[in-house]
Amino acid sequence: MKRKKAGVLAVLCAAGMTVSGCGIGAQVGGAVDRGLDMEGYSREESSRSQEDTQSEQSADSAVTDINNTAGGAASGQGGELNELGLDAETMDLLKYNIYVELNNTIVEILDDINNYFLVVDTAEDFRFREDAEYSYGYRIRGFNMDAVEDAELVYNMEPAYETLDGLVADMLPSMREIMETFDAIDDSEYTYEENQYQQPRENHARLMACLDEFTAYAYEYLDQIDVIADERNAAQEAKMLEEGRLIIYYYSHMLTLSSEILDEIQDQGIDDYNLTELDLTPIYPLYEEMLETEAAYDEAVSDNNQLMMESLSSRQVYADDWNGLVQAFEWMIKQVESGVPYEDPSREYLGGLQHIYVVLSGKVESYNGIFAE
Repeated sequence: MKRKKAGVLAVLCAAGMTVSGCGIGAQVGGAVDRGLDMEGYSREESSRSQEDTQSEQSADSAVTDINNTAGGAASGQGGELNELGLDAETMDLLKYNIYVELNNTIVEILDDINNYFLVVDTAEDFRFREDAEYSYGYRIRGFNMDAVEDAELVYNMEPAYETLDGLVADMLPSMREIMETFDAIDDSEYTYEENQYQQPRENHARLMACLDEFTAYAYEYLDQIDVIADERNAAQEAKMLEEGRLIIYYYSHMLTLSSEILDEIQDQGIDDYNLTELDLTPIYPLYEEMLETEAAYDEAVSDNNQLMMESLSSRQVYADDWNGLVQAFEWMIKQVESGVPYEDPSREYLGGLQHIYVVLSGKVESYNGIFAE
């Protein structure tokens, strides 16, 4: 299986809209090969803004109370309304948001799969791994069906997402089955010794029956939505520049560059366990561009005219705001250059990828708090 990129899925600033989505990839530790190819499994951390909350509420209530969808965004915009009472632009944002949430749920499922096979053997018949460190069910989570039900609602609605819509329709049955199976595993965690592990045996057979189908669809979905996210982000940044909104552009572009560096790291198969094997050749120019963008951002936020043009205050956006993230990447580069591996890569070290993900996630949350409200 291919390694999933850790891109900033949706750092959106939709002027006049009340729907946007935001996700950021974060690999935790390093996926351990337990007989399946788990190399690409990574955790998607979703930074949540007011817009995220509103969009989730909108999706949840779309059938029963459409007037609340998107915070009433459709009411103030022209054009025909669809069956949900939304104009085309608002519906596009809502549908994209739902697909981002589906992405995040998929990554949580992959996390469960990884954790499950840290303990249970990948054979067709249920048995524990001989070298399992933890007990059955360790770190397994259950799921509600919101992401699946929302996707079921919109995948056949306009605007069409040519590749994703059909893929979602094909994936949802196995996705629902695997989520229900992990719910059952989660519920049976403390009763698994009853009846000679009969319930775990049944859960395991159910999981193995849908595992291959779901993971095949899941990885294709993650790849496709990553492409769409990159396209939307590039178009949005171009619009920011065209409109002269330099502060939001530089802020967004710092996140984009961070994503590109992390994508390159994951494409090389690197995590904190083998960080010193990273080839820094493609990293250096991206890091240099990050330094240039940071300097341009500092200059822009020091310009009162620019602040007024973007309706921002110096307390919202301030010079040196990017020191923490830039330093996190600088420390990572120095760690690689030192050739000294971490003593315990499972911990969050300064200079480690885990630390970068934590700092970057905070910056995405700040972006939403400043620009998306």
